[in-house]
Amino acid sequence: MLKAKATIIYLVLFSILSVFASVAYCDTWPRDDFRSMPGPTLLYPITDNIVLSGKDYLEFKWIRTYFVQTGYLDFRLYKGYNTTAANRIFKQKFSSNEYPIRLPAALFEEGQVYTWVLVQISFDGTKSDKSFSSFKIIKK
Repeated sequence: MLKAKATIIYLVLFSILSVFASVAYCDTWPRDDFRSMPGPTLLYPITDNIVLSGKDYLEFKWIRTYFVQTGYLDFRLYKGYNTTAANRIFKQKFSSNEYPIRLPAALFEEGQVYTWVLVQISFDGTKSDKSFSSFKIIKK
């Protein structure tokens, strides 16, 4: 009976420790090829219809993952839904302190769809997954 209780206690402790070890490993140890850093959460523009009447710029907003570890952000803007180099109209790296990003309204055409892509790069060079969203300019 004592041996059975000891075995149960051992299994419970082992299970608890393995859960905590996996959490600690995922949060603090270097990433490997099998895990990725999630991309930033895009906040605006993420809707289909963007109105630019009377505005000098369009503001891009997001929430970073791994806030403290961000070295810079790779921002790209494409005309249409296809994110190929032929459709890219703007590309720039922004420091992690530059928020929000503002692009001139003159860059956008009424009735046109645009797709923006944002990648977060940490100080150690690790890139996040790509976050992207498309929107359409309905009034300029």
